[in-house]
Amino acid sequence: MAKAQYAILRFAKYKGPTLSRIEAHNERTKEAYASNPDIDTERSRLNFHPVKPKGKYREVSNRIIRESGCRVRKDSVTAVEVLITASPEFFEKKSRKEVKEFFDYAVEFMKSKQNPDTYISAVVHVDEKTPHMHLCFVPITADGRLSAKEIIGNKKR
Repeated sequence: MAKAQYAILRFAKYKGPTLSRIEAHNERTKEAYASNPDIDTERSRLNFHPVKPKGKYREVSNRIIRESGCRVRKDSVTAVEVLITASPEFFEKKSRKEVKEFFDYAVEFMKSKQNPDTYISAVVHVDEKTPHMHLCFVPITADGRLSAKEIIGNKKR
């Protein structure tokens, strides 16, 4: 019997300055990745963007918040990152085209949950053991408020 395979979504909330660290990892702007030895920098050129960032993550987040007219508190979550992947076995023997189709579908799925106008970036990493996508967005609700808690819930939910 075949081993069960799973789609995986992990959500993380970020505030202001931490976006620069997330950007450095996602966009592969560091020289070395001591904290993640699984990154094969020789393959980093194969990574791709289903959604290209329109500037530095923090600047894009601030612009989206400003244009939305949201009220921002000092402790506001200004970005949410969704890690999207699947069981490693799912990707075995998949062509580059099939991997791209999986992540294009994931972006479309996320558009049904979060307004794409709030997206900062979506980048697929194929330079690690298992392909995965980091999709970052500003947590603006349908009625124009900045609220990660309402969009992704809290620990209790």
